[in-house]
Amino acid sequence: MSSPMSSPLRALLDPVPPLMADMTLTAVTDRFQSGGFERMLSLAIVDEDQRPIGLMSRHALMELLLNKYSRDLYGKRPIHLFMNPMPIVVSLAESTTKVISTVTSQIRTPIIEDFVFVEADGRYAGLGYVADVLKLVEQRLGQRNHALAQANLEIKSSQAHLVQSEKMAALGQMVAGVAHEINTPLGYVGNNVQMAEEMLSQIHTLVAAYDGLFEGLLSEASDPADIEQRIQTISEIRQDFDAVSDLADLNELFSDARFGLKQISDIVLSLKNFSRVDRSATDEVDLVENIETALTVGHHHLKNKVTIEKRFEPIPRVPCSPSQINQVLLNIMTNAAQAIEHDQGKLLLRTYTRGEFVCISIEDNGSGISDEHVARIFEPFYTTKKVGEGTGLGLSISYRIIKDHGGDIRLATKAGVGTRFEISLPMQSPGTSLDTPSARMPLTPEALVTDEPVMARSA
Repeated sequence: MSSPMSSPLRALLDPVPPLMADMTLTAVTDRFQSGGFERMLSLAIVDEDQRPIGLMSRHALMELLLNKYSRDLYGKRPIHLFMNPMPIVVSLAESTTKVISTVTSQIRTPIIEDFVFVEADGRYAGLGYVADVLKLVEQRLGQRNHALAQANLEIKSSQAHLVQSEKMAALGQMVAGVAHEINTPLGYVGNNVQMAEEMLSQIHTLVAAYDGLFEGLLSEASDPADIEQRIQTISEIRQDFDAVSDLADLNELFSDARFGLKQISDIVLSLKNFSRVDRSATDEVDLVENIETALTVGHHHLKNKVTIEKRFEPIPRVPCSPSQINQVLLNIMTNAAQAIEHDQGKLLLRTYTRGEFVCISIEDNGSGISDEHVARIFEPFYTTKKVGEGTGLGLSISYRIIKDHGGDIRLATKAGVGTRFEISLPMQSPGTSLDTPSARMPLTPEALVTDEPVMARSA
């Protein structure tokens, strides 16, 4: 018999000859006892057209013959009286997946029968063994598990790439702002250095004149008129240069220059700390320092637009990845600044503890978030911004970062009043169970008008 079957089905098929419906029970018993049928749990029974009508299992036959008189009583009766008239029948024309689905869905336990293969026209083709199907299922499950493991690795890699891409996108948006922030102190440092150079030139001229006068006074051959001329020159220089006040100004110029360089150093250090790619690095971190870093890096978005108010309660250091927390804080602060459409913007930053969690609250008096957007605010690629202004990944990645740290991020918002984000991080490492009810309670919009938040005063 030939059939257009796939290779896996060919491996499952055993073309064992069937039994005819009118064969006696004794003849069937002899067939089972003859050589070559040791593997079969059952034999198929067919009609005159070679179409399967049932199965006779070895197990059912043994139960019939347990009684020593059974062979005498039933031995001459036709086998169709004792068969299972509802065998599992599958077609060779079906796909391997369909065959596996049919067999596994109809299999009965304990497994005491095989199943029947038929040709596309319904004629008997051979037997299939349930054990072989189960092995094939196991093999496919192994392949799928391997594929899932590979897909999981690719997803994690893509997730890490997205996190870093979003961070780089945020950095790219801040490049112009940071450059401006650096140019401001750099400008007056340059001006101060130029002024100091001019003053030092005057000092050099005055010192050179004093040296000439000193040498003239020591020389026996000096002309009194020359001495007088040198004194007159020094007098003229001193009219343009007041040593006491100008030296004090010089010290102030250097002091201002040092202050400007310190500002530049702080901006560069904050930017460096923010842009670190050590995603897995975890350390005991002072979250207040992270807030200050985010404020420094995002200063261009906040200045001239919002007034920063800080209410920092003492909090313990927490185990976390500082660069990832920086990314979360900067994203929320930037979103807050973008949500403020008036000139009296306020941003309230608070730190406090609740149970076994350290909390950071970021509250603005912006436009708020409508109810239709709140439910989807943490979904990947969901954004309420105009095309080209946002990727919709910032809050999604921020949510994932905080969750990976064993913490939580929630928000309360009122349209036209403002929005408050609360970030909670465990004081212990995420591996420890910290299901503290007080840290998991919902953050309701009523939280916006308690403890005199900035929105309550502006509403």
